Amino acid sequence: MCIICSSAAGVRQPTCGTIRTMFENNPHGAGYMYARNGKVHIRKGFMDVDSFLDAIRKEHFTAKDPVVYHFRISTQAGVQPEMTHPFPLSNRRDRMKVLKSNCRCGIAHNGTIQLTSDPNNKEYSDTALFVTQYLSEIIRQPSDLRNPATLDFIHHLAGSKFAIMDASGYIATIGKFINERGLLFSNDSYYPRRYFWTASTKRF
Repeated sequence: MCIICSSAAGVRQPTCGTIRTMFENNPHGAGYMYARNGKVHIRKGFMDVDSFLDAIRKEHFTAKDPVVYHFRISTQAGVQPEMTHPFPLSNRRDRMKVLKSNCRCGIAHNGTIQLTSDPNNKEYSDTALFVTQYLSEIIRQPSDLRNPATLDFIHHLAGSKFAIMDASGYIATIGKFINERGLLFSNDSYYPRRYFWTASTKRF
């Protein structure tokens, strides 16, 4: 499943309790990205919630900071720090594995991408492959993230959800997100497990 939590500039950051819940419900590693000084900074590969929280506290994020958080459930390539999100926008596969990087554009994904799904690929996730093979060709400049036709095309190709941040801190979301007082969540697994499963069950 995975979950993305997007906090645009001017929006509060998620609480420690919400972060713990997202990690518990999506326990295969986490990462985050933020924009400062004309770059997107990616930090990922956190395999336990306490190390993740410790890293976030050291960043001293406030409501002024645009931040995207991601919590993973593995669907391809197994549970490994290198395949946690976010990923930098690049056509180089080796860059998908870097745990600490600075780039012009970062990507977090929620879902399964049939176009790049390969159960035999034990090294790269479907998201990593989609970034290198497709998004690196589709997103060529910051204005692409403000183009509804481009975002619709990405959604059509992937059939899932994204939060994409550029170096200015602008965050484009693709797919339907839940708005909780400004915070955007890609699904309802930010609820405690009991509520999450109860709410999910009520849909059927």
